[in-house]
Amino acid sequence: MMLAKADGNGRPGRALFVQATEPAAYPPLIRGSSLLAEAGWEVTFLSAPVIGMPLMLDSHPRIAAHAIPARPSHVMGKAAYARYIASAAALAMRVRPHVVYASDPLGAAPGLLAVQLSGAHLVYHEHDSPAHALRPSLARLRATAARTARFVIFPNENRARIADAELGLLPGRLRIVWNVPRRAEILPLASIPESPLIVHYHGNIAPDLLPEAAIAAVRHFGGRVRLRIAGYEAPGAPGYISRLKALGRMPSGEPLVEYIGQLPLGDLLQQAARAHVGLALMPRTTDNLNMRNMVGASNKSFDYMAAGLALLVSDLVDWRQTFVAPGFARVCDPTDEHSLIAELRWFLDHPAERRTMAARGRSKVAEDWNYDTAFAPIMAELSATENGLRAPPSLAETITCRKDYA
Repeated sequence: MMLAKADGNGRPGRALFVQATEPAAYPPLIRGSSLLAEAGWEVTFLSAPVIGMPLMLDSHPRIAAHAIPARPSHVMGKAAYARYIASAAALAMRVRPHVVYASDPLGAAPGLLAVQLSGAHLVYHEHDSPAHALRPSLARLRATAARTARFVIFPNENRARIADAELGLLPGRLRIVWNVPRRAEILPLASIPESPLIVHYHGNIAPDLLPEAAIAAVRHFGGRVRLRIAGYEAPGAPGYISRLKALGRMPSGEPLVEYIGQLPLGDLLQQAARAHVGLALMPRTTDNLNMRNMVGASNKSFDYMAAGLALLVSDLVDWRQTFVAPGFARVCDPTDEHSLIAELRWFLDHPAERRTMAARGRSKVAEDWNYDTAFAPIMAELSATENGLRAPPSLAETITCRKDYA
């Protein structure tokens, strides 16, 4: 096991993760931090939880979690943001990290201040690119973080190219790391009955990601196909889970759609392993930059593969190239009930081919598409932070960029 020597004296490296949200909802943060901890780093998280979101980071002897008071909604108000920035500054002074790992635009201000106060190096990881124009102050903070970071991580190459053109990143700083599982998350194959066909979905539950057409397709088979859903209702879709459950009820009252709640990552993968097919249905037309570029950024397809599931994905060029051409998935039009019915019937009628497809995907995760492999170059660079890396931004630069964040 590699021992981090970020201070040049053989003492373990220290990393402070700031993201102004709940890190337990972000698999790449869970996976990256666990790899650092296993390599000997001392990891500290500062979360900004939301009331009603029950996820928590798994306990680890080298991972400490701190939180500001939970806020009532996903919206980060000025007072909560100011509290988060102040808490990040206090933690930076106390922990004295070698690396500050900041996520998304809201992580830029606390990340830059923590870097300045501790003398650490900054890593900027943008999980979700801005879907609309940011406030000028927040846009400047994002740009400063990206331009001064030791390296900048994106989960999708197209998003990275767009950000590079917009922000003018320094040469050699950009990294692409897909949101793939760790090898340790590949579970033993579960022994489950072939019938009924269990279709599994986890993640953000919203009409554009889990359309009502999918429920209609499940109903078509009169109980031979069932749908299991896990995850959280999107802020813009209140009541949608209840609607899906109501639509998925047979005339007899028998439920064909089961909602199992929002689960920790480990439990989520165990639930997926008890199904046959995983749904990864992206909208075929959208103005949302993130939705248009989800290959690599969406963890659900890789999670399903690690759990031993065949995939059913949207008929999009990049999804065909990545998942269908190598034989891990079949495609459908997610808004067309008849297209979904045809594909579910194929899975029902071809159990041997479905199992082969699932085994092929599981092997790909074990061999290549895993966070151990994807994050290894980042690990190597983080473990060499004593060897002439770029200095943090100046205090004057940081204050200029953060003074009007609110």
